[in-house]
Amino acid sequence: MIRGVRGAIALTALVAVLIQYVTFMRGTDDGLAIATLRYFSYFTIMTNCLVAAGWGTAALLSETTMGRFFQRDSVRTAVTGYIVLVGVIYHVLLASIHNPQGLEWYANHLLHTIVPLAVFLEWLFLSGARSARFTQVIAWQVYPVVYTAYTLIKGSITGFYPYPFLDVNALGYSGVAVQLVGLILTFVLTGIVFVAIGKLQARLMR
Repeated sequence: MIRGVRGAIALTALVAVLIQYVTFMRGTDDGLAIATLRYFSYFTIMTNCLVAAGWGTAALLSETTMGRFFQRDSVRTAVTGYIVLVGVIYHVLLASIHNPQGLEWYANHLLHTIVPLAVFLEWLFLSGARSARFTQVIAWQVYPVVYTAYTLIKGSITGFYPYPFLDVNALGYSGVAVQLVGLILTFVLTGIVFVAIGKLQARLMR
């Protein structure tokens, strides 16, 4: 059952990324290479790809090195935190200024609502974080920190920032820094809460 659920989640994330890619390419005048690079500049897209790869590997290649890696409580909890925050940040900060239409509307809701919710429920009821530790939470911040550094460096060269709260052109570096402090604290607190839930699960299982 667990493998089937994970496979379904992986497929949903993959389909969502592909549909969104098609709609994105239809709406841009950039060349294929530039448009594709810009598309994969979004944390939402990268994290849904991570879910598709991780949950798909855990479902189909569970006995391989990579499959076992994505079945670790610490890894699954970290990725669950990332994708849950994709949904939360979108609905809190971005949904009011984003009005997708047609096929993009469906892809958008898959990426920002259905996949995050499905991953969280699978994690909560089928996987959990019973062996995850509070000391691992800091290491989990490598992914969002590296993403942010990459985005800011690339943005300083191209002038393109995928999110308004990372837009140096509009906010300046000091304004972006304030936003980043809040975001990193949110990621850290989310990790702490998820580990605490895992420890509660472990206690209830005894």
